[in-house]
Amino acid sequence: MGDAPDRNREAHYTAPMNLDADIVPGRSIGGIVLGQQALELIERLQQHAQVVVRPALNLDYTCYDIDEAMTIVVGNRDFLVVNLVARSGYRGCLFGYIHAGMRVHELIAGASSALLQAIHLHNEFVYLDRAQSVGFLLPPQYDDVADRIEHLPADLVLDTLYVMPPAMWQVPGRDGKLVWRPVD
Repeated sequence: MGDAPDRNREAHYTAPMNLDADIVPGRSIGGIVLGQQALELIERLQQHAQVVVRPALNLDYTCYDIDEAMTIVVGNRDFLVVNLVARSGYRGCLFGYIHAGMRVHELIAGASSALLQAIHLHNEFVYLDRAQSVGFLLPPQYDDVADRIEHLPADLVLDTLYVMPPAMWQVPGRDGKLVWRPVD
């Protein structure tokens, strides 16, 4: 009984990432969580995966590409995970069907009416929720050319699915109903 926690810790140690895990908006990809300390995580990943380190466009961050399946974006100052990116090698899904590498028509065809209402294009992304905590990065040539998902080419491949901290949250409005407000 006394050594069971050590076995659990060892199992966690040898499996720092699960490429089949669900994608959770504003929270995680592959079991890796936003805000998580990255030093030990990256060290463990390097033992079990191909890790390629590269600078981000903003020099305050570093990107760690993992097995061509995902990217972990880490803040250089505090070494915390600030963004996560699923790429076409990632097998897990968001909302049961959304995955990196899908085409626009597949996204639209599988979406519920509530999801279609939540999808919006803004600041180079196709956001999949009102909180702007998960979304596909648009190829540069499609940024600012469409206002709605239906206006993008049906065969456009959406390669990278980002999980980010929420930019908006729900708060009670004047009538008591929840409304979306920007995070301060």
